[in-house]
Amino acid sequence: MNQDDRFLKREYLKNLFPIVFSILGGTVNTLIDSVFVSRRLGSLGLTAVTLCMPVYFLLCTFGSLVAAGASLLSAGAAGKEQMEEAARHYHSALTVCVAAGIPITAVGMPLCGTIAGLLSTEPLLYPYLYDYVFVTMATALPLMLSYLPQYYLQLEGKMRAIVNTMLLLVGLDLFFDWLFLYPLDLGMRGAASASLIATLLAGVYSYAALEKGYSNYHIGFRRVAVRELAEIIRYGSPVALGNFLDSVRLFFLNTMILAAGGIAASAVWAVLNTLLELSVALTSGIPQAAAPLMGAYYAARENGGLRILVRLQTTCGLFLGMLFAVVPLVWHRTLAAAFAVEEHLFFPFLCMGIYVLAELLCSIGITFYHTAGRIRLSNYLVSWRKLLAPVLAMWAVGSLGLPLWLFLPFGGALTLLLEFLTAAFCRRGKKEGVHALSPILLLDDSLEREHKVLDFSIAADNKSICDASEQIQEFCTRNHMNLKQTMQIELAIEELLTVIVQKSSGLKSMDLRAFALEGTTGIRIRCAGKRYNPFEPHPESENEEMLGVDLLRRMAEDIEYVYCLGMNIILISFCQRQGKEV
Repeated sequence: MNQDDRFLKREYLKNLFPIVFSILGGTVNTLIDSVFVSRRLGSLGLTAVTLCMPVYFLLCTFGSLVAAGASLLSAGAAGKEQMEEAARHYHSALTVCVAAGIPITAVGMPLCGTIAGLLSTEPLLYPYLYDYVFVTMATALPLMLSYLPQYYLQLEGKMRAIVNTMLLLVGLDLFFDWLFLYPLDLGMRGAASASLIATLLAGVYSYAALEKGYSNYHIGFRRVAVRELAEIIRYGSPVALGNFLDSVRLFFLNTMILAAGGIAASAVWAVLNTLLELSVALTSGIPQAAAPLMGAYYAARENGGLRILVRLQTTCGLFLGMLFAVVPLVWHRTLAAAFAVEEHLFFPFLCMGIYVLAELLCSIGITFYHTAGRIRLSNYLVSWRKLLAPVLAMWAVGSLGLPLWLFLPFGGALTLLLEFLTAAFCRRGKKEGVHALSPILLLDDSLEREHKVLDFSIAADNKSICDASEQIQEFCTRNHMNLKQTMQIELAIEELLTVIVQKSSGLKSMDLRAFALEGTTGIRIRCAGKRYNPFEPHPESENEEMLGVDLLRRMAEDIEYVYCLGMNIILISFCQRQGKEV
């Protein structure tokens, strides 16, 4: 029996396009604001928006830091069937955002004039800067809180709500930009308010969607221990560091490209940078769609599922990345005319396409290490990917007199090479012995090597279930199980899966893990679809068909059921566990 990708492919693709769309929607939202401001307020207004972005991004960075860190901790807890702990991390994140947002507003609003003066000394820009900073500081709390439901909706498998949130955000931003800048003529304060009111209302919808129906996460607050706060910050640091270094990298590259190629090169770079902003939907969205799944599977030490998820990301990433790379090459003349650029763009677009493919592979690896709790490794690689590699590549290309745009593929290749070398270095410390780590992904496969666990997939039909029940005997024999223990495993597979298939319409495949650890035997079942717990009290009319499930309830030492990530997860143990993860 083997584990295939039928189940995880369906779950991953279900997440992929809503996540990619939501990130793309955020980029489109920024473009909408820029167009309205430039057309209504002119170059001064557009310049002011650009100069105020660091203040806005700083608040966004804090919001993403808390949301990313808490959601990864929640995903890990869910992977161990510890949903109360998962909910506690959500409540802690809410508390931290509120505790930080109120003081930021209270301190920031009186300092709006000072902040505006620091952003620019140009007197003509000051009123625009002041108005934008004022609105941003006034809405710091809802802005930071808006990140949490986006992460936790993914944990709950409510992907339609994520798409609806982004559609609502873009639609509201369009409406309020038009209303505040034209009929009401509120100027820069209106432009800033449009974006932030749209964010606030979309955030209210997303919190309502998270509460609606069955949910593990309800609004609540709790006292946050210093240790938990440190863990949230630690797990969220790769995301926050990446956002911060994006701004720093852009500053350096803008300066270096202008010095090396003048105005003409800067114009080409503006076109490339616009397209690279759109590519973030792929380079961030493809791994982000798998991150909660990987967090849950890593916590449960299900290495087979982790490898499948990495393969799925790589396959989808290379396909979509190549599509993204080819389109600008085909339409390079049209794009040059659209951006009013006289330079030939074929070679710059070719370099950009290679860079995006390398970025995708690097991002998949970094996100994997992040979800696996290797935070130092993630932050190290993020620093190279976001800042050091592209800046060093730009310096090298300029020093050697090579074509300017080669810095893009050189920087991507350098990061990718460093990722492989770093993984090899980390593995060297555990090269031998039972707990030797696997290449690249650095997984501990000791349970698989000792045949203590068996991961396999089953089609959702009675014949496949009966075949699996018979074939599990080899695993039981290899682990020296007696007849009673073998029958318990067989009964758990045959009776329980038969009921799940009968009660779950549209079910195609299920993933299972059988385990035998320190006297503990049992199975973990993962299947998608609507929430269904076969061990909940059932109607009298179902008594006969649930006899096998009732028998399992009496035989099992422990039964745990959770519904998260849009999956039903059932863990059945037939003797007292001794604290070892399965």
